[in-house]
Amino acid sequence: MFSNISLLFKKYAVPFLFFVLGVILFVAGVSSQQDTMFMIASVMMFLAGLLSILYSSGEFKRTLLYIFGGVAGVAAIATYVLSFKSVSDTAKYNADYELCKGKSIRNLDDVRYAQKAYMEKHGTYAPDWETLVEFIKTGTVPVVDAAGVVPDRKITEEERDYLIQFGLYKKNQAIDFKMNEKEAYYLSKRANVPADLVGFKRDTIQRSILDMKFKSKAYTDSRLKAGYGKFYADSLPFIPFTKGKKWTMETSQLISGEDTIPTLKVNGFIPFAKIQGTPDEELSFGSLSSNDLVGNWEDK
Repeated sequence: MFSNISLLFKKYAVPFLFFVLGVILFVAGVSSQQDTMFMIASVMMFLAGLLSILYSSGEFKRTLLYIFGGVAGVAAIATYVLSFKSVSDTAKYNADYELCKGKSIRNLDDVRYAQKAYMEKHGTYAPDWETLVEFIKTGTVPVVDAAGVVPDRKITEEERDYLIQFGLYKKNQAIDFKMNEKEAYYLSKRANVPADLVGFKRDTIQRSILDMKFKSKAYTDSRLKAGYGKFYADSLPFIPFTKGKKWTMETSQLISGEDTIPTLKVNGFIPFAKIQGTPDEELSFGSLSSNDLVGNWEDK
């Protein structure tokens, strides 16, 4: 009796194990909404177990087993190919997500920089993309052209008397502190410049925002290193990987007492999500209800 049980166990244990495991995986796959590859694998394991049981019992002819085995082999190869493609597609999706998000953040940061510069020059934000892009291409920003250092000494009485005309001193006022930058600037402009102020400069000049920021070597190198490509002002309004969909840019104003405070918000959805199959991710900066220009990616 025990020998019969032992024989049955050896004959059916492995096929039965595959059969039960296939059923369990199939049920688990359906209940947890697994992907197609998982479901195909569970069905193949179930069929392998079932066919093995039938063959071991003598109810299944060898020819049919070969036929079903061949079909299963083809299915296995197809499953492998599909599985490889699924892994490859997932890897590409993740790489595209990282590139799209990184480039989007860089572009939004560039938009914020340009809007701040526009605001400092015009007292309000650029109301539309056309105005902002044109400002990036042709606009200028003030830059301090500096040379020389402030001498480490007090001014003389003669220099004090010269600085009275600029409202920095009064007649016979005591000279208590060493020369500061503002005093050095005015003294460097006089006809007989002190020897230690020859070549001293603190002049504000206008420079192209495009050349100063977006064509600088540090900036262009960082873009190329990150894989974002060259900078084009005309591309800033568009969300990467969307074939022409624009970021939404809105401007408004807040009234605070007698003050009018310009506000700005730029937002949009990139065409990828951190987890594939979930809603696309939103990126934005600014607010219409405050003068805050923080990006939502900076809160994390």
